[in-house]
Amino acid sequence: MSVLDIWFTICKIQIKKIKTMITLFKDPFFQGFESAFETSKFLKTPETRVSKSETEYAVSISVPGLTKDDLKISIKEGVLRISFEKEESDETRHFMNSFTKSYSIPDDVKEKDIEGKVENGILELKLPIDKKKSLERFISLN
Repeated sequence: MSVLDIWFTICKIQIKKIKTMITLFKDPFFQGFESAFETSKFLKTPETRVSKSETEYAVSISVPGLTKDDLKISIKEGVLRISFEKEESDETRHFMNSFTKSYSIPDDVKEKDIEGKVENGILELKLPIDKKKSLERFISLN
């Protein structure tokens, strides 16, 4: 028996194992597991973009399928917190999607003037900069 014959025999055995596994997973028992791992059912940590101009910080967060009623946004002690929790169910399954993301807000942000909106699956927050706080000043030493 040559090396190639041995190789082909091993390949045939492996292919037979793979076909057996595929057949097993076509069994109705496993059908519920297949859909449980669909990525559309689970919201991962959303993609976030932050940019800064002279007048504001702009935060854009991808939140497909969410509305302003689904999101909770709060500020406490210089931390901006964005969270979401939603339950979905059908006849056979129950899903709970959630995330929480926290950002430290720079000292030069006017917290009371922060604005936001949700449009086309994008949460946009505008954090205005307080120019008085952002000025650098030098401290003289005695």
